[in-house]
Amino acid sequence: MDDLDRLAEATRTVNARIGLLIHAVVFVLVNALLIAINLATSAGYHWFWWPLAGWGAGLIFHAVLFLVSSQGRDLRRRMIEREMQARNSGR
Repeated sequence: MDDLDRLAEATRTVNARIGLLIHAVVFVLVNALLIAINLATSAGYHWFWWPLAGWGAGLIFHAVLFLVSSQGRDLRRRMIEREMQARNSGR
């Protein structure tokens, strides 16, 4: 892997982390607002659980995809390095 490939991979990873972080922060802020609105207007029925659960599932799915893709990239990189070493030692 040359420096440009490493830079591109590092940039993708950082962008994915930032995307997940932004998703989590917006999730917390918006759901806190929804909870406040719900409790201020109709404290008898807690409807905020519905968007909280749905969006929470989406956030968990986003996090799992991030973890799987990060580990997949690491596995791919290690496999490529092993293949290159095998080819170099066979010469």
